Amino acid sequence: MTPDNSFQDPALEQALSEIRDQAPDPAVVEAAANRVWARLAEAAAQAGGEPIHGCADFQALFADYRAGRLPQARAMLVEDHLHACVACRHVYEGKVVTMPAARPARTSARGYYAMRWAAAAAVVIAAGAIVWTLVERSGAPAGGARVAEVTGTLYQVAADGTLRPLAAGQTLPEGVELRTAKDSDAVVRLADGSQVELRERSSLIATASANDLTIRLGRGSVMVEAAKRSKGHLFVDTGDCRVAVTGTIFGVSAGMKGSRVSVVQGEVHVAQGSSEKVLYRGDQTVTGAGMDPEPVRDDIAWSRNRDRYYKLLADLRASLEQIHLPDLRYQSDLLHRLPASTVLYASIPNMGEYLSQAEDVLNRKIAESPELAPLWNERAGKVQPIIEKLRAASSYLGDEIDVVIAAGANGEPQPLVLVSELKRDGFPEFLAQQGLSLAVEVRRGLVAFGPDRAAVNAVAAVLDSPVGGFEGTPFYARIEQIYHEGAGLLICADLSRMGHHTAGLRYFVAEEKEVNRQMEARASLTFDPAHSQIAAWLADPAPMGALDYVSPEAGTVAAFVVRDPAAIADQIAGMLPMPAELGAQGDLRSDLVHSLGGEFALALDGPVLPVPSWKLVVEVYDPQRLQSVFARLVANANRKPAKPGYTVRMAQETVDGRTYYTIECPEMGPLAAAHYTFADGYLIAAPSRALVKRALDLKLAGTSIVRSETFMALTPRDHYANFSAVLYQNLGGQLAPLAGLLSSFAGPHAGRHGQSNPAEGLANLKPTLIAAYGAPDRITVASAGDILGARLEALLTGDAGTWASSGPLGQLLGTGTGKPAYREK
Repeated sequence: MTPDNSFQDPALEQALSEIRDQAPDPAVVEAAANRVWARLAEAAAQAGGEPIHGCADFQALFADYRAGRLPQARAMLVEDHLHACVACRHVYEGKVVTMPAARPARTSARGYYAMRWAAAAAVVIAAGAIVWTLVERSGAPAGGARVAEVTGTLYQVAADGTLRPLAAGQTLPEGVELRTAKDSDAVVRLADGSQVELRERSSLIATASANDLTIRLGRGSVMVEAAKRSKGHLFVDTGDCRVAVTGTIFGVSAGMKGSRVSVVQGEVHVAQGSSEKVLYRGDQTVTGAGMDPEPVRDDIAWSRNRDRYYKLLADLRASLEQIHLPDLRYQSDLLHRLPASTVLYASIPNMGEYLSQAEDVLNRKIAESPELAPLWNERAGKVQPIIEKLRAASSYLGDEIDVVIAAGANGEPQPLVLVSELKRDGFPEFLAQQGLSLAVEVRRGLVAFGPDRAAVNAVAAVLDSPVGGFEGTPFYARIEQIYHEGAGLLICADLSRMGHHTAGLRYFVAEEKEVNRQMEARASLTFDPAHSQIAAWLADPAPMGALDYVSPEAGTVAAFVVRDPAAIADQIAGMLPMPAELGAQGDLRSDLVHSLGGEFALALDGPVLPVPSWKLVVEVYDPQRLQSVFARLVANANRKPAKPGYTVRMAQETVDGRTYYTIECPEMGPLAAAHYTFADGYLIAAPSRALVKRALDLKLAGTSIVRSETFMALTPRDHYANFSAVLYQNLGGQLAPLAGLLSSFAGPHAGRHGQSNPAEGLANLKPTLIAAYGAPDRITVASAGDILGARLEALLTGDAGTWASSGPLGQLLGTGTGKPAYREK
């Protein structure tokens, strides 16, 4: 900000110019010094103070000066002495811990003269500062520092060492020491508008001098949001380094082993001894030889404002979701060239353009949100080379990259081989430049490469022929069917030929693709016809009336339809011991399975505490027959109680023309109680009659979960109108009370001082839905989700190991997790 000269007076300017240009006469200076000293001495005598004769006298006044209790005259003398005396300044700043044992002798006449001259100079300087402020209207704003927020206890350390608790809103005199107690933190707003956040067990003193403001951090950690200034700086002094900033967000820690400075935004200058470093956003420095740097994200994790920086990651993810994958592929120019012995096939679209778009999004987000930069800069050194390698490799390869595993002569799977069309020459040389010892073979415009020379040669030999032999196999037909529907990222395995532990399993297919601008993941497991009993458990996709009794606020829902309850019961009975009651009474089992219709839904539909609000909805064709089964089961339980004195009771009551039933064990409390009724061909059960009644009201009003926008938005887009099974969770709201309870057990500061708080994630779970579709020989599972986007976010935010483990191409390009640059705790 340029000075405002509209209030300057020409006469004043001329007078100031003459004062600057005129050399004072020593006699005049001596006379002025004598007069100033006499007035100061007179003011000190009137205040009841003793004469000041040397450093020991000045040091005895430091406590009162720091607390703001000195008269103005004495305070000016102390300030002038601190500017002139290095030894006393060290004592004042805490660098010297011992006081002089005895008062030194009176100063000499020369020293006395110097002190009086310094006093006169202090008066002149003070007057000049006033004139300068009036002329340029700059400097610290009116008003002092104040306590903005306190969690726990913040103390003011008095001159006598006692601790005085401070509350939010209190103003602070200049120069007082502030200290936070254990499990406490505080925010202090300084006179210039800067904000300082103190971590627990931290101590600081803030003092002003001319246009500068200094924070002396004795111990602990602070986060500083420095106000922008027209002149002067904000300094943070830790004893072994001095940080100079203006308009910056940064963190400083001072400990026994040294200091650490982390920059979130802006630029800081760190002076240590005779050297100075300039740090920018995302940079960090340490002063102690025994200290290692740590990620800036971790260094500021204790701050109450950390979420303001971290939430930008969510903005990044939202932007990445706007990037679209390459178009779906409806045919493959490579598939028919593969060997007939192929047992695993993965098709990956060339991701070069995708990575370029993702990097553009990242750069744009950093430009829009500077706070995001530290999270990227601290890991960019490891991530950027990975992106460049992947993008460089993509420039040599065609639109599709296939991963092939073929069976050897003994039937065992061989090492993987990657196959692609070549867009330009030089790919083998590129791999060599990366230091990768991979076997590479080029055939008829195609390239085969991988870690095993024999496997690469075997695939390359087949590529010499226009037809590789794979086209006539059933596995090829299964893959070709997927291409007809549009392929994105695709993995297919012929499980029947991949080992001895896959009896009954035929093919496994997993794919992810973009449909109508929505990412979907889908997996299908095909069974051999002779081993399809488990696949036959799920019925073909069918309407689920049981969901009409589940509310849109349900936390979890599991619903499914089965082909034949009796057949499932028989298969389970063959694998597991039959309960004694059902085994001894065959008609009981028959009555149970033949009264059911094959549709089931179980939900957590209400508060989790104190009693979980579970809800069970079962399709029932014969309610009387099922009720008789319940009565016999209760009678059997009472004949052989689980514990002596425990009894199971049945009751029924008619309310508003509807019969409600209860089965409970009073000795076990409310958790062992179930209330239910029969309505419209369903049994509706819950831990209380109120919840059962609410379920009936939902059905009557037509406001169930199938009318929920959240639920329906997560359903996969395909040609099916219904599901065979559906799993849904939206636990964020349900678990919020539990998260709060766990947080209270963990303590009020869990997760705020660099420690993770496991309860934080419970209330932030995103809704998910998984749908299953049954068929006589297969089960298909689908979900609307972006697996690739999650892995790309992991790559861009520095988790290179996640990307490496996600695919063979990443492994081949050396994207494994490197050793961290900081010491693991």
